[in-house]
Amino acid sequence: MNLVHHTGIMYKNGTISEIDDAIVCEDTFSLHLNDTPLLTMVASDDHLRELGAGFIICSGIADRIDSVTVIDENIFVEAPVTGEFLATLESSGGYANQAEPPLVHSKFRITPEKVLEVRESIDSDAWLKTGALHASVLFYKGELAIRCEDIGRHNSVDKVVGHAILNKLPLSECVIGCTGRQPSGMVQKAANAGIPIIISRAASTDQGIATAEKTGITLICFTREGRFTVYTHPERIIGLEQYGKVKK
Repeated sequence: MNLVHHTGIMYKNGTISEIDDAIVCEDTFSLHLNDTPLLTMVASDDHLRELGAGFIICSGIADRIDSVTVIDENIFVEAPVTGEFLATLESSGGYANQAEPPLVHSKFRITPEKVLEVRESIDSDAWLKTGALHASVLFYKGELAIRCEDIGRHNSVDKVVGHAILNKLPLSECVIGCTGRQPSGMVQKAANAGIPIIISRAASTDQGIATAEKTGITLICFTREGRFTVYTHPERIIGLEQYGKVKK
């Protein structure tokens, strides 16, 4: 990921000093689906194949990726289109599909200790250094499969999902962790991918919770310092089974 350094003047408790800060680069990429331009997105310049694959899957446009090629600032995805992309612009600038997301079917479960481990793994050096990145992680079989950062929280999710798609990991057995808040568009991404558990260190919205409840996703927020809040489908958390039941 490209970082640049910029001089700033810091005021702190009455003291003024000159500092050198690491600054995240902002790039623009064009996404093409089956040789047809789909949209232009602002993103960080790493894991671009994963970004292309993950965006198509998380948007519900296709349920399979045939190939992804990156040429300069262009991402070319080949995939059989199985859904309609009715794009709406989210509050953070990401695109979400207005089409109805599917129900997630998964018997996968997780311990409270693993929830906290997923949360701890989200904090990356680049995120801590710049303060300008969102990070997402993907856990498979209880282990960290990948961590991706991006200036957009939507993009960071697309990247880790894209990694799973390109490496043929079964998403119904995966857990996703992210830094960003969870409105409906973010939850829809997990639903379209078939991921049963979302762990965020931030908050959700009323529609984010409603979408998680409707699609069968376990939504866990405010995960920090030995605590977390489960808003939907707590039966996937071992020890919380009595508080809910997975929809069939």
